Amino acid sequence: MLQRTSPPLRFYATALIRPGMRALLAAEILWVMGYAALPVFFLLYAGAVLGLKPALASLWLAAFALGAGAAMIAAGFVRNPRLHKPFLALGVALMGIGFLAAAASTSLVWVSVACASAAAGFGLISALAFSLFASPIPPGESGGYTALYYALRAAASALAVPLVGLTIAATGSYRSLFLLGGVVTLSALLPVAFAPSPQTAADLTRHLR
Repeated sequence: MLQRTSPPLRFYATALIRPGMRALLAAEILWVMGYAALPVFFLLYAGAVLGLKPALASLWLAAFALGAGAAMIAAGFVRNPRLHKPFLALGVALMGIGFLAAAASTSLVWVSVACASAAAGFGLISALAFSLFASPIPPGESGGYTALYYALRAAASALAVPLVGLTIAATGSYRSLFLLGGVVTLSALLPVAFAPSPQTAADLTRHLR
């Protein structure tokens, strides 16, 4: 069992490779890299590809946030912890497919539907990911693991913005914002598949005490 008196670097290094944590942290890095650059580049994409003025494009972002919020509220009714992992995988799939669908067309209606799918997926991820991550956290160590979870999210966000910017510069198309985001997001399905269920995670925690 990790001790609360462990040196910080040792604590986080051990936490990163702890059974039940590796897969979820890897998935988190991927799905965050999939969506993090969207607010930064969306206004440019909307103007260049969809011909939207900044005021209208910003309303799109607001609609995305509202859709995600509605999905979060709906996810709150998933009371059975055994369903959290399947619904998290559904969220990753919806967001990734939505991004790829948006990249495939310049139709305003088509992109709107695609973004609605992505917003629903984002809401499911936001509501369920941390609860699944928290299930194998050892007693008394929630602060350190929570810090690790959000620190990796911040690092993935910081990496995503220049990566997308370089991709747009290399391809000459703002549609690569969604193409790259969709591919990276869907790749998170692989580590999610290997993530333990809440019951398995609890068993691992008891075994490692």
